Amino acid sequence: MKLRKNGRKKKKLSVQKIFNLVSFIFIMSCILFYGTRFIKLYKQNNTVNKITFIGDTIKNNNKLKLVNGDYYFYGKDVNNYVSYSNLLWRIIKVTDENTVTLVLDNSITSLAKGTKKTFEETNINKWLNTSGKDNTGILEKALNNVQKYLTETNTCTDNITDAKKITCQKTTTDTYITIPSLNDYVNTGSTESFLNNEEYYYLINNEKENTSWCVDKDGKISTSDGTDILGIKPIITIKNNIQVTGGNGNKENPYIFEESTGLTGGYVKLGNDIWRIYKEENDLVKLSLDNYLIIDNEETKNKYSNSNYNYNDKVSDSLAYFLNKTYLNKLKYKNIIEEAEYSNGIYNNTNDYNYIETLNTKIKTKVAVPSIGDIILNNTNSNYFLSTGVAKDNNMIYTMQNDFKLYTKISTTNLKIVPVIAIKKDLLTGIGTISSPYEVNYEQ
Repeated sequence: MKLRKNGRKKKKLSVQKIFNLVSFIFIMSCILFYGTRFIKLYKQNNTVNKITFIGDTIKNNNKLKLVNGDYYFYGKDVNNYVSYSNLLWRIIKVTDENTVTLVLDNSITSLAKGTKKTFEETNINKWLNTSGKDNTGILEKALNNVQKYLTETNTCTDNITDAKKITCQKTTTDTYITIPSLNDYVNTGSTESFLNNEEYYYLINNEKENTSWCVDKDGKISTSDGTDILGIKPIITIKNNIQVTGGNGNKENPYIFEESTGLTGGYVKLGNDIWRIYKEENDLVKLSLDNYLIIDNEETKNKYSNSNYNYNDKVSDSLAYFLNKTYLNKLKYKNIIEEAEYSNGIYNNTNDYNYIETLNTKIKTKVAVPSIGDIILNNTNSNYFLSTGVAKDNNMIYTMQNDFKLYTKISTTNLKIVPVIAIKKDLLTGIGTISSPYEVNYEQ
């Protein structure tokens, strides 16, 4: 009896041990399985939060040159493209504060720097940054949601007498938009930099009191007394808490971060023509043709006038008359084109090349051509008349060039044409990209 009893007891203990062992294995398996998943998900989420900030994304995916705490893109063949406000930008650097400094891929307009001593005093600064006065901050007002996406840009403004001895003791403050410095140009590769793109443009630094540094079309650094009308390549800085939402930095697939883009720079399809929005004005958008004017499948040329810079659509045998009579009447969408004010002033050293005075001289018409002081969006169009004269008593007219250095020609010269028009803003429907432009129902 005792042996049988003990035998039954041992059998019961063995079952209990097996149950405990199975339970332990099950619990440990659950801990390992769910614990591993938790750690994996935690790491994934933590990594995403870290690298989606634009500064981290750029540093983690590119080989950059470290200079004084900032990370620069260096050389020509670099994937540093960013799309912002329907414009294509290049990344200059990620700063030590993890903000990202961008430069526009092509100049946005052409202006003379003038003879002012500091950048803050120049008309270029007034064109870039708003001061609350009319015709200031033309670019700042055109950019999308500036206060959300941008922070102040600190650009080195030292007077530099020797380009081989560059210092950075002074910087801009409280300014959203500047232009490149000698530091930017040298630290990205100089003539071998992506900043060398066959355009003339101003740098922010002065050589001495009345002489400014600039870059020529061959990428060489030279100087100007400020009266040359050269390209303006804006510099902006993206905040360090902005997240990348797409793109990989290639030109065909640039980084993007905006929730939605603004209107300026957007493409508009009217009939078979593609236009771009270069300005919002009350309930209107002003458009510039994205190519030269083509009539009956041929690029069209015309002289500006027989005598002066006045753009008058009532004077026959003039560009104004041709565009508002012959050309306008050929357009299937002519009924939606609004009469608007366009600039038709002069630009010279008598007012220290003050573009504001140029823009303040207005005419009313339906089809015009761009003026000095307007945003220029297509950098491939070249050698066409602007509506800006050199002086009141001669017939020399400024012409826009694709290297952004402006020259003048006699008003009787036949040149290709880039017209500008205005339509109601509320007519636009669609996205506004080059592949999916805004559409307008103009059939009535």
